Amino acid sequence: MDLKNYFIHEWTTQAIRIFFLGQNYHEIQTPTLLPQIPVEPNLYPLKTIWNQKNFTFYLPTSPENSLKKLISQGIGNCFAIAKVFRDLEDIGPTHNLEFSMVEWYEMGKNYKDIAVTTKNLVLSVLHQVQKKLNQPQSNIITYQNKQINLGGDWYQSTLSDLFQKYANMDLSKNLTTQEIITTAASKGYNVDGVTTWEPLYTQIFINEIELKLPQDKPFLIFDYPAQTSSFCQKCPNSPGFNQRFEFYIGGMEIGNAYTESTDQKVLQKNFECEYLPSCAGIGLGIDRLAMLIADTNNIENVLYFPTAKLVLK
Repeated sequence: MDLKNYFIHEWTTQAIRIFFLGQNYHEIQTPTLLPQIPVEPNLYPLKTIWNQKNFTFYLPTSPENSLKKLISQGIGNCFAIAKVFRDLEDIGPTHNLEFSMVEWYEMGKNYKDIAVTTKNLVLSVLHQVQKKLNQPQSNIITYQNKQINLGGDWYQSTLSDLFQKYANMDLSKNLTTQEIITTAASKGYNVDGVTTWEPLYTQIFINEIELKLPQDKPFLIFDYPAQTSSFCQKCPNSPGFNQRFEFYIGGMEIGNAYTESTDQKVLQKNFECEYLPSCAGIGLGIDRLAMLIADTNNIENVLYFPTAKLVLK
């Protein structure tokens, strides 16, 4: 049994912890048993029963809510390395039923600041793993026969510009269900029975944009439609869009970040939450980052106990 890839996952996790502790972030051990359903759009939690009390607990889809409770109490910059779980998502080469995530928040910062920290983190992790492997320090990795430069300037674009460039579509004029149904139908998508906006948006993005993103460097995509980013601050010059970014490396989505909304009316409308100070945060998939460094296209190869080996024998 070749353990190198599993060790790379181990070293990746260690390097993430070292990075944040070195900058005096508080590390939080967030709970795995939650008494309420995590309020995150389009994410579905697993649940378990405490039989002695006949009480239902939910497993976290991210450490977000727990971290925000502490942020609202003034803890300051913080991070959590946590196991998270998502139902109604199949397992596959880049998906496991339970996976490792690092989520962190920076006080007084916005999503552009988080993008800078993200790049610094990724490079720091890479260099520390290279040291463990007795490799010379380099900003370049080889992933599935492609060279990817993690240093220098990363690609950046707004989501709207990508829709215009690759899908020939003005996203700002396709923010309602009826608008995107009309556009999708004209492109040949099956719109029968579609009653919500997001499925068609997702299909167009995956089919016409995601696969065309250049992969020789990481790619930052900024400013997402408000309906996909309920808890984010609005983009001041782009009505209907919020301050959120996702980033891709080697064709895989690795993280999702945004500037937190501090509008109490908006927060109360979306979910019950104490007041948050000005801050921004991101969730980053540790397993996928380890996959990149290990140069493997299957998440099972960096996990000792992937779901597929436990239940699909």
